[in-house]
Amino acid sequence: LASRRAEFPFTSRCVVAVQRQAAADVLLFVMYVQEYGADCPAPNTNRIYISYLDSVRYFESDPPSKRTLVYHAIILEYLADAAARGFQYCHVWVEPPKNNQEYILHCRPPPDRKPMKREVLHGWYVRMLKLAKDKGVVTRFGSMHEEFRGITSASQIPMFYGDQWEVTVPDLAKQQQSQERRRGTATSAHAAAASAAA
Repeated sequence: LASRRAEFPFTSRCVVAVQRQAAADVLLFVMYVQEYGADCPAPNTNRIYISYLDSVRYFESDPPSKRTLVYHAIILEYLADAAARGFQYCHVWVEPPKNNQEYILHCRPPPDRKPMKREVLHGWYVRMLKLAKDKGVVTRFGSMHEEFRGITSASQIPMFYGDQWEVTVPDLAKQQQSQERRRGTATSAHAAAASAAA
């Protein structure tokens, strides 16, 4: 992991939202981000990875139920700021915590520990990205499969530090190398058989 971090240097950032409630500061929202700048080699150049995002249900608003609106606005402002600093791509691994697993904010009350379905979290991000597109903050968005459909090698997929990326992408690269070796062996065997038949 250390060599991977040296190969693709990045800046870590932590974005938080705090609300003053009854003379106490309440932490409501936390987002961990990795920023791979212009000095980072391809394919990570000018890319952002939102590695973790977490929130709790303590946000107070009048009228109530404005939590999603506020959290979407925070992410949109961060993306707009990142674009102004030269970043061109943002990646998010959409995977909610499993039962009894917490990402950043620990020791939640039991009602807040119910696991979220992947489809629900995906929908939350899609709504935010549609809003970002409407506001001109992003030009397009889609899945990893859509983004990297035309690649010829798994090494063209950006590699981010930690999380699922370091597990998934190397596995894809190994699978591809294994398939290429098998194809190469099959081609060699076919060529040898053709030579023997001649």
